[in-house]
Amino acid sequence: MSSTVPQWATDSAASLEASGWRVCTPGTRELGTPYEAVRTKPPEPDVVLFVLYVRGRMCGVVVAGAPQRVPEDLGDEAGRLAARTAALVGARGWRGGLSLPFRYVTDGARWWFRNILDAERVDGTPLADAPEGGARSRQVFAPHQGPTLERWMREAEMRPDAPTLQARLRTLPSKPLARRRLRAAQYRSIKNLERSLAEGDRRSLIQMATAAGKTYTVVEGSYRLLRHARAHRVLFLVDRFNLGEQAYNAYRGFIPLGSNRPLHEQMPLRLFTKGTVAESDKIVISTIQRMWCRISGTEMPAPDDENFETERADKLAGDSATVRYNPELPPDFFDFIVVDECHRSIYNRWRPVLEYFDAHVIGLTATPTFRTFAFFDDNMVSQYSSAEAVADGVNVDYDIYKIATRITQQGSTIPAQREFVAPDDTVERVNSVIAKVNKLTRAERWHALEDDDPYARTELNHRVRSKDQIRLVIETFRDCLFTEIFPPVVDKETGEIHSRQEIPKTLIFAHNDLHADAIVEAVRTAFPNKGDGFCRKITSQAPGARQALSDFRNKSEPRIAVTVDMIATGTDIPALECLFFMRDIQSWAYFEQMKGRGARTVSDHDLRKVTRDAVHKDRFVIVDAVGVTEHEKTDARPLVRDDAEPVPSLERLLSACAERRRLHVDDVATLAGRLGRLGRRLDGNARVAIEEHLGRDETYEDLVRGLVRAADTDRRLEARAKGEPVDEAAEISGAVRLLVESEELREALLSAARDSWLLIDDISLDQLLEARGLRDEEEARRVVDDWHTYMTEHADEITPLRIAFRERRRPREVLDVLKELIVKVRATRREWTEARLWKAYVDLGIARGTTRRNAGLVEFLTVMRFELGLDGDEFRPYRSTVEGRLEAWLARQDTAGVTFDERQRAWLRRIADAVAANATVSVASLDEGARRRAGGYGAFVDAFKDSRWEPDKLVDELDRELGA
Repeated sequence: MSSTVPQWATDSAASLEASGWRVCTPGTRELGTPYEAVRTKPPEPDVVLFVLYVRGRMCGVVVAGAPQRVPEDLGDEAGRLAARTAALVGARGWRGGLSLPFRYVTDGARWWFRNILDAERVDGTPLADAPEGGARSRQVFAPHQGPTLERWMREAEMRPDAPTLQARLRTLPSKPLARRRLRAAQYRSIKNLERSLAEGDRRSLIQMATAAGKTYTVVEGSYRLLRHARAHRVLFLVDRFNLGEQAYNAYRGFIPLGSNRPLHEQMPLRLFTKGTVAESDKIVISTIQRMWCRISGTEMPAPDDENFETERADKLAGDSATVRYNPELPPDFFDFIVVDECHRSIYNRWRPVLEYFDAHVIGLTATPTFRTFAFFDDNMVSQYSSAEAVADGVNVDYDIYKIATRITQQGSTIPAQREFVAPDDTVERVNSVIAKVNKLTRAERWHALEDDDPYARTELNHRVRSKDQIRLVIETFRDCLFTEIFPPVVDKETGEIHSRQEIPKTLIFAHNDLHADAIVEAVRTAFPNKGDGFCRKITSQAPGARQALSDFRNKSEPRIAVTVDMIATGTDIPALECLFFMRDIQSWAYFEQMKGRGARTVSDHDLRKVTRDAVHKDRFVIVDAVGVTEHEKTDARPLVRDDAEPVPSLERLLSACAERRRLHVDDVATLAGRLGRLGRRLDGNARVAIEEHLGRDETYEDLVRGLVRAADTDRRLEARAKGEPVDEAAEISGAVRLLVESEELREALLSAARDSWLLIDDISLDQLLEARGLRDEEEARRVVDDWHTYMTEHADEITPLRIAFRERRRPREVLDVLKELIVKVRATRREWTEARLWKAYVDLGIARGTTRRNAGLVEFLTVMRFELGLDGDEFRPYRSTVEGRLEAWLARQDTAGVTFDERQRAWLRRIADAVAANATVSVASLDEGARRRAGGYGAFVDAFKDSRWEPDKLVDELDRELGA
């Protein structure tokens, strides 16, 4: 009497066959078959056993059980059966009579894997450095392919002392890592990552400030994994095409320590855009969207289709980027996956791509959110903040310049009638006719107003665009650019004024593509003699965006780029000096990413290659024309991409509601974003037409708020962390209930969306309310108060400096004491730099009449002289102190009957300039800077050849009298 084979057993065998194993019974084995899964007599009624053979060598077992069986119990059963089976075959097994190392457990749908070699040598003895539980089990998408197990067996035989990747990872922290080629934060990140991997962590998160060198960190780390841990292959995942190109160039430019050949010549590098990934490729760079296409069998976009990721990929993937087993790109293809910008790219829709691969996942981000921590199991191996990066000179700090206009802050009213002056000078009132533009088709129509049309500031560039508001903001920027935003600076050494004439590289953030077009037109009008190449729109919808971005980064033109969010995150433009916000941002993470575009340092030489009259990038400027820097932001991602077309996505999502398909939280977020924006441009009639299909007393805003709450994954993560019950599916179902049930509501929403007309207000005149640099006095007060507290609590560290000043020690001795104090301060608070402290004194008005920029040792010296009362109660800039000392010294010389001619006095002033810049002067410094240009030491000696002063002794005298 035959029994029916359980479905879970059939599915288990099918998965093995899909992975390339020939499933058979002992009596049907075929000679020469390389990879066999031999089904043997089941030890229990609800268990099926498969024994794995690689080229005739028994090496593993698969224990399949019913879904109700606990995986841990099946894992124990796999251990018993692996040991018993190996003992029965003895020397015929791969390891003789030792237990079979590769063990799989499955219920037909889910698979778990354990490799006991992770904690053992090939001879079965335990690895001395293997931590407890070193052979951990893990869930995998499918059983590994036979060639993978064969490679593992070969590697184990070659390295009995470190037979597996995990065993080799435990030796990685001991491998030398060159400090001199890495920044301290990069070195720390690599070492911490390697310690985490050595301990068996499968997911690791690296947080590093934007522009602090995350990519170089993982390039170095990838090389070490491939070279020292003998990892088989690394995948670098991004979610934007241009970020993949950046990573590819970073890998290509990397030359390993001790080698004269770049990495890609030693380990094949592939920027994946089409086709298949070759077995020989060691480092593969891909967008997560293209990798999903390859896994799922979806038609790949063209290699040069750089807009695929931003425009069509989400629609192709649908509610979830479903993956299926692909034998040409199996789950065991990569050992490591590095995910760039992991705060945004790997959740919900695209998460199945990561979970398909049996790989360690390393996340990189400057702005982790709650869901980032959750995905990486709170395993942040390294943290490096923006404040630390600025303090270390890795990033540059920023200033804020505010432009506020009446329409920006208050909105306006488009009048139904306006006055018209007739040829005979009489004033007539005529009906207002304004243009309106369809956001989707860009068709333009003329619209006669029947009544006055007021609009709020929140409707600006959503329902109404004010031409004069854009004009006034851009012209104010132009007029203040070289007087207040980038004012003339004084050369610290010579006292000469340096004024700039070439507009710094500037990036303007617009609301959407239409807004970007209007800004480009306004910029070209405001700078009429610059030509079209001066300002370019660089968005995913702009033709030639890729080349325009390259030109903006590497060439003199364009000087100004207008974008929506194509350049908002990840893109490196080192010479960028100005970020101009003409759109507001609510997301903290997104805003921090956008700020990071300007934070990158650049050498003076490279800066001048694209901005000829620039001297040094020691800061960037945020021009805030919308109040983006003045309000709190949420710890969340943007609900929806800003440059996507509004209607198709809304149609797709509402169709999913009509078909009662389950919406992912990403889709709910996008739906909330679409409807939120639609709500800002609804007229009264459209709002009434929609709200009549909502519940009693429910408003349009209530509908949107419900969707926003259902999309808030960070809130749910916080609730779970507190032990509060959370039902995501129920929240989403409740939020979309009316959209699912009411066809009339869906039609009303689509009707309103299709009538997405943007009114062009060319009547209202704007008014400038404010244009000034913002100074954070609250932050400055906190810094100064903290410094006073430090001085009180560490008075013993301040005393040596006080004594050095009182005893009028030589300037170099005073500076040595000052430097020792700085080292002690930085050991306590790394972010307490001379520049940060000086900026606080300037912002509070203590250091009046001085610049906030280029602060260093001399500025710190000035602060300490003030705090120690050496100049009375008055804060005296150090240059003023030096000039006063020079006048006093000259007066004493005059009293003694010593006079100086004009040439000699010029040299005395040059020496005073050197002291003002460095707090000391030496004979060698006469051949530097402006003094070298004036003839240097030789000219100085010639000037004083007939004087009573010996030149070297005169320099020494002035050093004592003027310095420190």
